[in-house]
Amino acid sequence: MNKIQITLTPQETTLLAVQGQALGYDVTKFVKFLVSREVYNLASKIPTYKMSESLEKETEKALKEYQAGKLRGYGSIDEMFANL
Repeated sequence: MNKIQITLTPQETTLLAVQGQALGYDVTKFVKFLVSREVYNLASKIPTYKMSESLEKETEKALKEYQAGKLRGYGSIDEMFANL
C-alpha cells in the first residue's frame, strides 16, 4: 500500500468537506473515494479481447489439468528453466 501526501488550499478542503459530509465521509475518506472512483473509471476503459477458439480450448484443457492436480509448480524461475 502506498501513502500519498497532498496539500490543499482552505477553499479546496472546505469544498471537499461539504461534499464528503453529504455522503457521511470526512475529507480524507472522501478524497480516497474520489481516487477510487477515478481508478475504477480508468480500469473500465482498458480494452479486452476475445481469445481465439484454439487458445480458448487449450486454456480450458490446462485449467482442467490444474484442477485435477496433474501440473507441478516450480519453486523459482531458475528451477523452471533448469531443464531447457
